Amino acid sequence: MPDWLKLLPVILPTFLLFAALVPNVLGRRTGFRWRQGITFIVATQCLVCVATLLVHLIMRVPRPIAETEILGVFHPTNWVLYDGLSGLMLVLVSFIGWATCQYSIQYLDGEFNQTRYFRFSAVAIGAVSWMIASGNLIGFAFAWVAMNLGLHSLLLLKPEQPGASRAAWTKFAINRIGDLALFAAFGLLSLEFDSLVLADIFDSAKKMQLDAGSPPQILVAACFLLFVAAASQSVQFPFHSWLPETLGSPTPVSALMHAGIVNAGGYLVIRFANVFGLSPLSMNTMAMVGLITTLVAVIVLMTQTSVKKSLAHSTIAQMGFMMLQCGLGAFVPATIHLVAHSLYKSNAFLRSGSVISDQKAIAGASQWNRALTWYETGFAFTVSCSLFAVTWMLFGLSPIEKPGGWILGSVLCLALTHWIADAMRSGSRRLVLQSMATAALICFLYVTGFLAADALISTSLPSSASLLNSRVVGTLVVLGFVGLYFLQTRFASATQLPWVHAMQVHATNGFYIEHGIRRVFRLLATS
Repeated sequence: MPDWLKLLPVILPTFLLFAALVPNVLGRRTGFRWRQGITFIVATQCLVCVATLLVHLIMRVPRPIAETEILGVFHPTNWVLYDGLSGLMLVLVSFIGWATCQYSIQYLDGEFNQTRYFRFSAVAIGAVSWMIASGNLIGFAFAWVAMNLGLHSLLLLKPEQPGASRAAWTKFAINRIGDLALFAAFGLLSLEFDSLVLADIFDSAKKMQLDAGSPPQILVAACFLLFVAAASQSVQFPFHSWLPETLGSPTPVSALMHAGIVNAGGYLVIRFANVFGLSPLSMNTMAMVGLITTLVAVIVLMTQTSVKKSLAHSTIAQMGFMMLQCGLGAFVPATIHLVAHSLYKSNAFLRSGSVISDQKAIAGASQWNRALTWYETGFAFTVSCSLFAVTWMLFGLSPIEKPGGWILGSVLCLALTHWIADAMRSGSRRLVLQSMATAALICFLYVTGFLAADALISTSLPSSASLLNSRVVGTLVVLGFVGLYFLQTRFASATQLPWVHAMQVHATNGFYIEHGIRRVFRLLATS
C-alpha cells in the first residue's frame, strides 16, 4: 500500500490550510471561482470522509475482506489516528463546513471581505479536521492553534461593527490561556508516557486503568490542564462570556463557530477519555463545572428576547451539559450530544431569520398560564419515567450499569416531564397524547443513538469499570436540574415572587459576568 494512502484523512485538510498563504488580492481577482473552489474542496472532503467511514464500518465486520491491504488505512501512524470517533467527527465537520460555505456564496455575494472569509473558513475547517485526525501531540497542538487563529480572523471580518473587535480580542486572550494549558498538559503527558504518539499514550493509559493504585501526580496535573484547555474552548464557566458578544459577526461565521469550533473542547475531552479516566478528581471537577455552566446559561436563556442571544446561551448550556456528561464518564452520550447539537445549531443559525416567525407562532400557541396541581405534575413525571424505563428494558439495557446512567436518565425524565406538563397545561387531551407519543419517540431515538454510537466509538473509550463517580456529585447534579425545573416553572408563571423577579432582572444582564471579563481583558478588548 502506498504510504500516502495512510494520510488520506488529512490530505484535503492540508490543502485547505494552504489557503492562508493565498493573498486576498489573488482571491478577489478570481472572484466566483475562488469561492467555488473552496466549497468544492470542502465538499470533496465530506464525500471522502463519508466513504472512509463506511469502509471502516465494513472492515469491522468479520469476513475475509478484512485481511486485505485496505486495513492499512486505519492503522494508527505517527501522524494520523483514524478510528470510529475521528471518522464520525470528520464527517460532521466536513458536512457542516460544506453547508456553511455553500450558504455563504450567495449570503456574502458582493461583500468586500468575502475573499478573506472563504480564505479563513478554509483554514478553520482544515485545522479542525487536522486536529480530529491527528495522531500525535504536536499535530494536535498545531491544529488547535491554527483553528483558533482562523476563527479570530473570521470574527474580525467587520471590525467597524460595535463590539466586534472587543469580542474577538477577548476570545483571543481566553484562547491563549487554553493554549498554554494545552501545551503544558501535552508536555506532562509526553514525559509520563515517554511518547508523542496518541495511540501509544492511550494504550499505556488503558494498562494503567487495570492497576488499583492511584495515578501519578504528574498525570493528575495533566488532566486538570487538559480540562482548562477544553473549558476555555467550549465556553465553560467562567470562560463563556465572550460567546454572546460575537453575535455581530456574519451569520455563516456564527454557524461555523457554534456548530464546529466551539465543540473542539468536547472532542478534546472525549479523545483523551482514557487519560481522564485515570483521575476521578478531575472528572468530578469537570462534572461540577459543566453543571454550573448549564444552570447559569439556562437561567440567562429564559430571560432573553434576542434570537441570536438565545442561540448563543443555548450553545453555552449545551456545551455545559456535554461537559457534565463527560465528567460523569458518559462519553458515548456526550458524543451523541455533540453531533446532534452541531447539526441543530448550524441549521438554527443559517435559518435564524425564519426562527423569529417560528418563535412568534410557538409563543402564540403556548401562552397557557394555568398552574398545574401536584397530582398533574406527578402524573407527568410518572409517565416520563415509565417511558424511559420501558424503552431501556426493550433493548435489554440498564441505566444503572452505565457511567452516569441514572443521573442522565433523571435529567431526561425531568425534561420529558416539562414537555408533557406543558401540554397538560393547555387542557387539550389530544395535545397531551401527542406529547406522550413524542416523549416515547425521544426515548427510542436516545437509546438507539446510544447503541449505534457505542458500537462505533467504544474501542476509543475507557472501560465502564474505571469510570467510578462520586455519589455526592451525582446527587448535586440531580438537585441542580430539579431546582432548574421549578425555577423555569416560576419564570413562566403569571404571578412572580419578588425574589424571582429580581433574579430575572439579573439574569437578563447575564449576572454581569461579561462586565467582569471586560475589566480583566480591557487592554485587549477595546471596542
